[in-house]
Amino acid sequence: MTAMTPAIDLFIDANILLLLAFCLWRVAQFFLQRTALRHDHGFQAGLLKTVLLITLLSPILGLGFTSLGNYLVPDTPTTLSDIAVAAYLGGSIAMPAVDFEALLNTRRTFVETFSAGKVSWAAPLLAGFAVVSVALTLRLLRSALCVRRTLADSYLWRRTGRVDIRLSDRITVPFAARGLRRRHVVLPTCLLTRPRDLRVVLAHEFQHLRAGDVEWELALEALRPLVFWNPAFILWKRAFEKLRELSCDQRVLASRCITPHEYAACLLTFCARRRTGPALARVAFVSVAPNTPKRVLEHRILSLYRLPSFRHTRPMLAALALVLALGIGSIAATVRAPGDWSQDRLMLSTIVNLERLDAITRQQGRATPASGLLGVAPMSR
Repeated sequence: MTAMTPAIDLFIDANILLLLAFCLWRVAQFFLQRTALRHDHGFQAGLLKTVLLITLLSPILGLGFTSLGNYLVPDTPTTLSDIAVAAYLGGSIAMPAVDFEALLNTRRTFVETFSAGKVSWAAPLLAGFAVVSVALTLRLLRSALCVRRTLADSYLWRRTGRVDIRLSDRITVPFAARGLRRRHVVLPTCLLTRPRDLRVVLAHEFQHLRAGDVEWELALEALRPLVFWNPAFILWKRAFEKLRELSCDQRVLASRCITPHEYAACLLTFCARRRTGPALARVAFVSVAPNTPKRVLEHRILSLYRLPSFRHTRPMLAALALVLALGIGSIAATVRAPGDWSQDRLMLSTIVNLERLDAITRQQGRATPASGLLGVAPMSR
């Protein structure tokens, strides 16, 4: 298992970065809720997608920040470990060097011990993680096959560009999905008898396709088997699903072709139905799962009557995304494992060796008087 050490290091770095990036986004969300943008769910959804993309590209950003720092300010520590060593040598941290080095190497010691199989729970933990990951992967594949089966059994009603509008008797809630080459909007056949609801549903699902929400849903579900245990991913996925629907609702109503009353009535109509069809690999018009909180639907309906202006938000989104990119890039640079031995680390190692030598000398000094108890008399002049 020693060969797994680099993979475990990369896995730990990715999850730490995911957690810290989510905390950074929550801070930005906290301040946005106290501005005029608190009801602009399209802005918030765009910011969330941007931060997710930045987080996925964070390893490249981290290397870029490290290289830029070494170029602008040579011999300056960039990783968190090197910064701590520099602070210790500067006198900001008061503790024995041996204890400080042990604290500094806690993660390395844990990874080496875990990868070498020296702990009894290492193998069961890896086995459990693998079982859950495989189960989630099979769940996603099963849902994808279910979507494909539903598409195959449906009837092609209309075709618009790269989008097929299909009718199906197997579903009760409309949804948007995609194949390898084409995108699909699947509607219940009974929806043809309700022109008003049909107009609302088509506008909603086409907005999801324009925003790329189906691709985002597939990407996040494909990522779930690797980070399912990370609370940041669970909270981020939940926030994404909420903002995705609120943003889509507001964008549809911004066209002024559908009234909020018609939209809310259509939502309530489909919420009263029992869900059938696949649960993943698609974006449904409304979630009607048994565990869906009622306050989610209540908040969604109330947001229909609080439409933002949608003016001059792109420059603000770009500026805020740049600030978050700088923050995530700096975090990615600091959480990286330290490189080769630096001058500070060599000095710390020297201090540690001197402390150990001093401890050995003290132990030998305390053991010398005890030699007389063994019948060894000191040599006289």
